[in-house]
Amino acid sequence: MTSKILIVGAGIAGLSLAQWLKKFGLNFEIIEEKSSEDTDSTGIVLPFNAVREIKKLGIFDGLEGRYQQADKVTYCKSNGKVINVARLTDPPFENDQFIALERQVLNEALRVGLQRKIRYNTELMSVRHEDDSVSITCTNEILNGSYDLLIAADGLNSLTRHENFEGQALIHDHSFACWRFVVEYPEHGLQPLQMVGQSDSFMVFPISNDTLYCYGHAYENSRPNPLVDDSRENLKHVFGGYRGPLPDILRRLDDTEIYVGRLQSVIKPCFFDRRIAFVGDAANGCSPMIQQGAALAFAGSRCLADALAMQNVDQALMTYKERRERKVERIIRYADAPLAQFRHSQSWMGRGFHDIKIKTLGPPNVQAWRKLATDRLFTT
Repeated sequence: MTSKILIVGAGIAGLSLAQWLKKFGLNFEIIEEKSSEDTDSTGIVLPFNAVREIKKLGIFDGLEGRYQQADKVTYCKSNGKVINVARLTDPPFENDQFIALERQVLNEALRVGLQRKIRYNTELMSVRHEDDSVSITCTNEILNGSYDLLIAADGLNSLTRHENFEGQALIHDHSFACWRFVVEYPEHGLQPLQMVGQSDSFMVFPISNDTLYCYGHAYENSRPNPLVDDSRENLKHVFGGYRGPLPDILRRLDDTEIYVGRLQSVIKPCFFDRRIAFVGDAANGCSPMIQQGAALAFAGSRCLADALAMQNVDQALMTYKERRERKVERIIRYADAPLAQFRHSQSWMGRGFHDIKIKTLGPPNVQAWRKLATDRLFTT
């Protein structure tokens, strides 16, 4: 059992790990380079396996009344023509929940009881591997010194991971620009909706009766004109021809904060290197196509904390990797697979085949969720 742990990052992975370590009575500190609690005003989608994890963690009751539960997912073309409607209350999900909520709400629930453990405005400066520990320096001198274990929970573009594997290619850029935002839409009456164009897609997830979390992406290599610096203009240009609720959503963007990014995933999952462990997106960041980022962070955090509570550090790290590696690799394949549609959907034949597949099997994310709920690898 370890006696001294430093967690880098106070996001979903770092906070959920800290909650588990606290339950097991393990000693830890958390550093976070941001100056205060997060102000990310976007949303987050939690499919059935993520909800199962937060129930195990014991924070689900604290979210009561602050999330929107989904009963179905509608998948349609950009012109509004419905291809498939998948019910999320049918087997194998009859005993599960699918929810969406504000990211801040989730993080608030994860921070309960941890406020005094998080050192904000603290950046990791250097890491040196020693025989059975890690020596670190950071911008808070009180925390400098040796730790039995350093855990990187600082996201897909983890500085800890990049420093540790300096010079190695770690991230796969899929050539998609993406946008996330929350928009006020009183009495919208919507359920989750995914609309698909030729090389772009727009997803809508209600997070309250009057608020929508929206995510859109576009494959850059197929666009006739390059995107510009103005995110609102890009959204209107890419999705201006969409039907359904999209025209009204785009008209509501004036006072909306839009988060711009790129669709990326890790080239290969990494769970530890000597006395540095990786969890969440820092270990296994994948594309958001099947909404598995939070689920992977929760499950990985629980697995790592459980191993640390039962074994010495080196044994625990091996156990963590052995329990997570095959599952994570398969989930990343599931998450990246739908991206091929956008790369190969330029012909009418390719789009027609894709539509037939969706009509028959259901939306790609729901197909993946069914596999996760029934595949023996994930159920044993």
